[in-house]
Amino acid sequence: MNSSVKVLIAAALLAASQPAAAKLLEDTVAVVNGTPILLSEYQKEAGTAMDYWNKTNPAAMADPANLRKLRESTLEQLIDRELLVQEGAKMKLKVREREIDNAVDEIKARFKKDEQGNNLSEAEAEAAFQKQLKGEGLDWGKFRERLSRQILARKVIDEGVKAKMVPPTEAETRAYFGKVQAYIESKSTGAPKGMDEEEGMALREVAGQIKALSSEHVRVQRVLIRLSPGASENEKKRAQKTAADVKKRLDAGDDFAKVAKEDSEDPESAARGGDLGYILRGVAPPELEKAAFSLGVGDTSGPIFTESGYNIIRVTEKRAAEKPAYEKFKDELTNFLGGEGFQKKVEAFVKVLRDKAAIERNLPTAP
Repeated sequence: MNSSVKVLIAAALLAASQPAAAKLLEDTVAVVNGTPILLSEYQKEAGTAMDYWNKTNPAAMADPANLRKLRESTLEQLIDRELLVQEGAKMKLKVREREIDNAVDEIKARFKKDEQGNNLSEAEAEAAFQKQLKGEGLDWGKFRERLSRQILARKVIDEGVKAKMVPPTEAETRAYFGKVQAYIESKSTGAPKGMDEEEGMALREVAGQIKALSSEHVRVQRVLIRLSPGASENEKKRAQKTAADVKKRLDAGDDFAKVAKEDSEDPESAARGGDLGYILRGVAPPELEKAAFSLGVGDTSGPIFTESGYNIIRVTEKRAAEKPAYEKFKDELTNFLGGEGFQKKVEAFVKVLRDKAAIERNLPTAP
């Protein structure tokens, strides 16, 4: 074959490969050590994240800057997962079929209740699970493959980080409690001094929880007559009448726990005889909080209207505010510090993988 023919053949092969290469680039959001992360995979992950935040914090998702951050963080999470999977292959870690089966069972268990907390039949739960798979564009094989990769990434973290972790010392936990206590006593609502933004936010959150748990709180039982979202006036009237009838039974001496089990439309608390546990100030709906803190122990309220429906509550216990005590929060703080330390170690571990990797990003302008 002469040289001119070779040149023509090479040119033809190059021309034929260009559309495929362009298509691959177009369908790829990142390349990690030569392995592409596909646009379709990114869109599934980003879509799931956006659905969650649109439900839990729609106001934040109305801000384009927050949307951009969410999309960027989704891409970085996919890159991290790919790096961990590649590291798992280097470490020759294996994912067994039974481990995937266990993960499938764990995920399917989440579909045994609907959004209102009502139990679903096995067939209904399976239908809800299959609907979720279809919505994410996954068949059974791809679903199991995704789980396998997630399990492998977790194994890398377990061996590379978790196995080497040392729990916080007593001195470290006491010192952190001292910082929390000082912040509470300062009555500040701003960022704690001498900490970076992330550490400051964590301490403020811990301080808020400890302050709430040390404040005055009451324990209540509840019967809930539920309202559907956007309930009509007729539905509200019927629910109000049902709640009034329940109140009459209680006033006549019927046992509150028995009535709650029979008539409350909050399945979780109904199973406990209506017990909601302790209500803290600033946590419960204002109408419910006002009634709970104004009633005496053993007193029963009339029907209280909230967004979820009509509530009838009985106060079963009251606790006065108390100064936060180290021994009371020691275990929780130790676990918290251990978790914070673990997260930092994971981030450092992944950073090492990132620093050694060749990563190309091609984040699309839209999800």
